[in-house]
Formats: sequence, C-alpha cells, structure tokens
Amino acid sequence: MAETKNNPANDLLKKEILNIALEIFVRDGYFSTTGAMIAGEVGISEEKLFSHFETKENLLHTIVAEAVHLIFDGVDPNQDGKLQEVELLFFIDDYFDSVEKNLDFFRLFYSLRLQPGVVDQYKHELHEIVSPKLNIIRKYFSKEGSENPKMETRFLVSMLDGIAMNFVLEPDGYPIDEMQQKVLNMYIKKNEYED
Repeated sequence: MAETKNNPANDLLKKEILNIALEIFVRDGYFSTTGAMIAGEVGISEEKLFSHFETKENLLHTIVAEAVHLIFDGVDPNQDGKLQEVELLFFIDDYFDSVEKNLDFFRLFYSLRLQPGVVDQYKHELHEIVSPKLNIIRKYFSKEGSENPKMETRFLVSMLDGIAMNFVLEPDGYPIDEMQQKVLNMYIKKNEYED
C-alpha cells in the first residue's frame, strides 16, 4: 500500500522523527549523528526514515523551518504585506506565547543552534525564509519615521531572541511576563491610547 502525503499516520511519524532527531542532534551532536542512529531510536528502518526526509540536512532544515514558523507566523497575520501597530504588538505577544508554549522544543533548538558549525548548515535557507517577514517589519518602522528601520528591526528581533534564549535556558524565576510587557511598552504609541 502506497503512503499518501495527507496520511495522519505519516504525519505523526514525521513529527516523531523530527522530535527524536532534534533530541539526538543535541545529545550526540549534529555532525556525529547518523541516519541509522535516528532510525534506530524511532524504531524504523533507515530506508523508511529517508523516505520521509531525504537527508540528515533535510531533517535539520525542517526543524529550523518549524522554529521559524513558531516564531514568525505572527508577523502580518492578515497577510496583506503591511504591518499596523496592532499587528506588531500581536507579533510580539505571539513570539512570547510561542516560546512559552513550546519551551521543550526551543530548549533543544537553542542547544542545537549553539553547536559549532550548525548555523552554517542552514543560514542561507533561514535568510530566505525570514527575510520577507523582516522586510514587513522594516517597512513598518520606515513608515513610522524610524531613522534606521533596518537597525530597528534587527534590534527588535535580537531583543526578542535574547529574552527567549534566557527564558529557555533558565525558565524558573525568569520574569518572562514582565519582559513581554516591557517590550510591548516600547512599541505602543502612548498618545494614541490616551484620552
């Protein structure tokens, strides 16, 4: 019986493969991990593993795409290519919510990302996925009169990423809610909300 793309059992297996691959990449190192290691821990043949993901690199790219999806899907929720202030605030809220709801995934993802040479394996693809989202944010800051919209965009994303990494590495006692409010307050134009 041929496997279909929209088969729920296949979707569950792919998710399990991704989760286990991410754990092994972190535990044993991305470059030391083999397809046989992943297949063995999933309990499938290496052939079956590579029928879902062509290569180990494809597994890594899929994990990175999932992280980007969780973090950046809140940008431009109505997909009109333009960001309003309320959408920027929604993105900030969504960013924090995604990290909190997917704490285990991000803990592993940040650990993987910090391994020497791993970022080089996906940075070109990451740039292609993230650039359109960052351009939407940059255009918003340009429209709002920022002196350096590109730097303002980079600052916002770096600030969010840094807060997320600190929270993920040490969640107990980290003031994530206060940090979220602090970032939101930086981008709320107070005069618009005052009587």
